[in-house]
Amino acid sequence: MLKPSNYNFFTETDDNHLLLYNAKTGAFAAVPITAKSDIEYLLKSPCERNSGDKEILGNLKKGGFLVESGINEFNEIKQVYENYKNDNKKIILTLLASETCNFNCPYCFIYDRRGFNMKPWVYDAVLKYIEKNAGENAKVKINWFGGEPTLDHKNIVDFSQRLNKLAEARKFETKIYTMVTNGYLLTKEKLETYVGLGINMFQVTLDGNEVSHDKTRCLVNGGKTFSTIWQNLVDMKSSSGQFDMAIRVNFLKGMEPEIQDLTGKFAATFGNDERFSIYFRPVYNFETKRDDICALQDDIYSLEDGVNLQMKYNLQAAEATGTLRTKFLLSNPVPHPIPGWCDTEKKNFWVIGADGLLFKCDSYIGTKEQAVARLAENGDVEPLPGAYNWNKNIYEDEKNTKCLTCKILPLCQGGCPRLRKEGRMVCYLNEAHIKTALLKTHAFNVKQSASLAK
Repeated sequence: MLKPSNYNFFTETDDNHLLLYNAKTGAFAAVPITAKSDIEYLLKSPCERNSGDKEILGNLKKGGFLVESGINEFNEIKQVYENYKNDNKKIILTLLASETCNFNCPYCFIYDRRGFNMKPWVYDAVLKYIEKNAGENAKVKINWFGGEPTLDHKNIVDFSQRLNKLAEARKFETKIYTMVTNGYLLTKEKLETYVGLGINMFQVTLDGNEVSHDKTRCLVNGGKTFSTIWQNLVDMKSSSGQFDMAIRVNFLKGMEPEIQDLTGKFAATFGNDERFSIYFRPVYNFETKRDDICALQDDIYSLEDGVNLQMKYNLQAAEATGTLRTKFLLSNPVPHPIPGWCDTEKKNFWVIGADGLLFKCDSYIGTKEQAVARLAENGDVEPLPGAYNWNKNIYEDEKNTKCLTCKILPLCQGGCPRLRKEGRMVCYLNEAHIKTALLKTHAFNVKQSASLAK
């Protein structure tokens, strides 16, 4: 016996198609509207009437639109989360190589720039932590962050060399090294050094084109940065190394012309190089001890408007480059199911401050009051008294019927842990947004198919 999934979405298009989407599996299909009555019938009464029903039933089952009657989909979603959270084989560490920065961005969410690079003993303690917690076939992910990590370039190289020796000795199943950098000091030579060490996933941020970027992403002394960053990216294109370079574009109100200009520039320069991708995110107003963002307050989009615009800009980039080449949550127009909102919820995840303080959310780094533990010199984690319990999750709160009964649950798993901690339940997605994403992505796919057929 079969039953319809609780996580199905349907909408019709102007070109006579029915769009089907399942939030639990991520399946997305477009079928001629003439099949609508057959699909509706089979979802209500999943039994064959004729030879054509067998194929439709098979596809509905394959996409998760129909499931076995004995399946509890909610329990399966919850189990995905539990497996993700408690996976002892995975160690994910974000290392603040430098808690200083050569930029002075007014919207930066770092509470305090404490002004120092990671202490040598902390690098040693991190290796000891990994030695104690990573057995054979472990999966280790290191995220380099800051401040600006490239300000501690030599120590990153030294640590990575030592970590690679440990990975070889312990026979790690996988090792993933990433870096979030402003890109100003990331020359082609440094990139190739990092890639040689296994750091091969990077994110560099731009704020639109040169005019808008240089207003908000300037050096500490006020100097401009766009031309240097762009030239670094262009130089990297000539490298033979294998890496992923994601260009994140932050946007404010009134930046649409700059976004279009940058999108065209990206497509012309990197459109045929699959190592480079571009995606768009609105500037968010994170609470901070710095009040610089007040000057931008009127230019910050609401959450709903920001999410809708990032979808629009991502599709514009896809049209310009001919591909939806993006790998980031909330950046793909049609969302994918996720095991958890972010690594914060994982058991073996820590943001390691330059002085050994441990945090669970990168938006809290620099604020000692938000530290949850301290890394000891021997690699042990020493919990701090009174620290917030980040292990809390939506599945432990039976009163939270809004999340537990929501059709979007597989796409957000309760949303941002930081906002839950602060008592603010913010939904980044809703049914209207999903249906808009289906319609716009369908239109993009039709346009691309027509272009390829020429």
